[in-house]
Amino acid sequence: MRLNGVQRLLETGLIISTFTAIFILCALISFDPADAAWSQTSFSEVRNITGAAGAWIADVLLLTFGWLAYLVPAAIQIFGYLLFKQPHRILQLDYTTLALRVIGFALFITSATAISSINFDDIYNFSSGGVVGDVIESAMMPAFNFTGTSILLLCFFFAGLTLLTGVSWVDFVDYLGELIVRFYRFSASYAQGWMHRERIAGNIDNDQMDAQFDDDIEEQIEIPEKNNKADKQKAINKPQTPFSEPPMSDDFMPFDELDDILDQEIGFSAIDDEPMDTEAALNALDQSQVVEPEKPVTTVVSPARPMPKPKAAYQPPPTAKEKFEQLLTQEPPPGPLPSLDLLDRPDKAKNPISQEELDTVSRLVETKLLDFNVQATVVAVYPGPVVTRFELDLAPGIKVSKITGLAKDLARSLSAISVRVVEVIPGKTYVGIELPNKHREIVRLSEVINAPKFEQNPSPLTMVLGKDIAGQPVCADLGKMPHLLVAGTTGSGKSVGVNVMIVSLLYKSGPDDVRMIMIDPKMLELSVYEGIPHLLCEVVTDMKEAANALRWCVGEMERRYKLMSALGVRNLKGYNQKVLEANEAGYPILDPLFKDTDGMKEGPDELGKLPSIVVVIDEFADMMMIVGKKVEELIARIAQKARAAGIHLVLATQRPSVDVITGLIKANIPTRMAFQVSSKIDSRTILDQQGAENLLGMGDMLYLPPGTSVPERVHGAFVDDHEVHAVVNDWKARAKPNYIDEILNGDASEDILLPGEASENADEESDPLYDEAVSFVIETGKVSVSSVQRKLRVGYNRAARLVEQMETSGIVSSPGHNGARDVLVPNGANS
Repeated sequence: MRLNGVQRLLETGLIISTFTAIFILCALISFDPADAAWSQTSFSEVRNITGAAGAWIADVLLLTFGWLAYLVPAAIQIFGYLLFKQPHRILQLDYTTLALRVIGFALFITSATAISSINFDDIYNFSSGGVVGDVIESAMMPAFNFTGTSILLLCFFFAGLTLLTGVSWVDFVDYLGELIVRFYRFSASYAQGWMHRERIAGNIDNDQMDAQFDDDIEEQIEIPEKNNKADKQKAINKPQTPFSEPPMSDDFMPFDELDDILDQEIGFSAIDDEPMDTEAALNALDQSQVVEPEKPVTTVVSPARPMPKPKAAYQPPPTAKEKFEQLLTQEPPPGPLPSLDLLDRPDKAKNPISQEELDTVSRLVETKLLDFNVQATVVAVYPGPVVTRFELDLAPGIKVSKITGLAKDLARSLSAISVRVVEVIPGKTYVGIELPNKHREIVRLSEVINAPKFEQNPSPLTMVLGKDIAGQPVCADLGKMPHLLVAGTTGSGKSVGVNVMIVSLLYKSGPDDVRMIMIDPKMLELSVYEGIPHLLCEVVTDMKEAANALRWCVGEMERRYKLMSALGVRNLKGYNQKVLEANEAGYPILDPLFKDTDGMKEGPDELGKLPSIVVVIDEFADMMMIVGKKVEELIARIAQKARAAGIHLVLATQRPSVDVITGLIKANIPTRMAFQVSSKIDSRTILDQQGAENLLGMGDMLYLPPGTSVPERVHGAFVDDHEVHAVVNDWKARAKPNYIDEILNGDASEDILLPGEASENADEESDPLYDEAVSFVIETGKVSVSSVQRKLRVGYNRAARLVEQMETSGIVSSPGHNGARDVLVPNGANS
């Protein structure tokens, strides 16, 4: 394998440092005080095996540092090895870290030499601590004496070693204590096992002696005539055998309570056994089996050992199932939001990727790229929970497209599932290659919710997404998106991602801040949230009702815009702030849109806080297939105008095709989230670029934030079904939902409907243009939707509805095989 320029320099530096350390070590070992050096003169032959230069170097080191001079070769070798194996870490050192290491090195050298000067004998003609140690000793001894100086020097020694290497003495003491406890536990267990075996052997000897004694006595006793009763009597009155303890298993370990204390992680026991009720078992014994003897029989009963005092019954810790049931039955906590105890705790074990493995893979990537005539150097490595990113510095003249075309070849040569090439890394001149890890880490929802990035975000629409490639939590504000499009194939983690976003909203906001409308064509994914107080209506499973729900959202959007226009504010936040200030001042604002239509109200109502509305559609493709063009226009209308009104859309689909994700929807929903897809075409449909086909599935996604064209790779968080049920039951116990019946009834006013659209509950001939359309059709003798649309200047949907009403009334015929209709009423009959 040939090395590139940087690798040549690094390996050359390692060779130089190795042989320099060997040279200095040989000079120190073969040092002779009689040799001519810097501290003395001599005319005899130099006996140092490294010559006069080695004698001078050894003399200077021993004179300066004393015994500590023998650590100089080791320090040179360690520095060379670190420079060779971890060059990027040395280059990434900031000024603060570098200053702390320099200070730590100075403290280590001065304290170590001074300690050596105080406690050890001199070496040759030099002080054991060298000149440095003698200076420190002479400065501290008059003021602190021997004990005080030793204590201070030990403090400086350990502090300097921590600043220099980063070693934790607390962890070292914990590890040492754990070793002592384990040794003590093993010794006690071995001693207890030996004592138990001796006790068992003694019991066996006693049993044999008792049996022999019983046999001798029975030979001298007259035994009555044998019969069945006597057999029973003998069976009952036989000598009592001494009580023997149950055998101890080889896996028995004492100090179980100590083990529980030492365990750092809290787990759930799978033990469901209950202690046996001895008294109940004795009471249930059949007393009829006991037979009274007819004649007294002389027996010899061996003395029985007293029964040992029963120990307290072991109470196993509650299992995960029992804990979950307790959480469901107990009353909700007094806090305004659910507790994190409802969620599973993350696994504390980190991804076991060592620096040596990263360096090996880095060299392998460079080698494989060189096989395809691409010269590149790995300058940084970022290991994450699922993938590891290698940043490459390309040689001059190499195009990024060349590496992009080699993605599958690299995956084959590196034995990886897939390789994703990041062509542009914002703020850097490097190219990224993302390789999957051997051991995948599960990103728990509780881990991200507990992160400061989620807790400190003031927005009530903050949602959890997961972790990025570096393992940092990723959260998004739905209010800034303001709408989200989620797409991915079946099994890619799309539904889990939607559940994670919904549960994170339930952990962030109450029903006063966020209300939801959920549309679930599959009747499985979102039906679990039925009954939470955040819902404005029941979970919609009928697609005709879904169209009514979207139409209600359009009407609510128009109503909110009229309110904000009347109050002179520009968004929902400004509206709520103005209403709150007016209520605090004691002058509430009255509803400017008040209309007493039925004459039952005395006056307008006071305005209150308006919550944000989140519309979640789990399977958008199914709704488009059933309802059709009408839904697309409603969604486009909401996406264009609803941001300031506080209405936001979350659309999810498993069929990312152009007939589902149309250009009208994509133009109004800039924020996209792509899970694993099957082809580059689907990836371009979602993100307008490829890359989603190289994802790993199971929550691996590309997140395209608003205002940027560079997607961010995120590993989605995971939430289990029992966690969702726990959070939902917690909210159900807190409050009941307040449904609005008008959302699903379809009672739409004229200002809510789309241009050219009539209400679904209107009568057949209630359209004011119906008579004019009938007159036009009868006069011309021809009928078609397009002609009626052009004549009346209405929308296509309204014109089609007019034609259908005329067909129902018998004015025109049904369409033929070519789609044409005939006018059934002769001219002049319209009067």
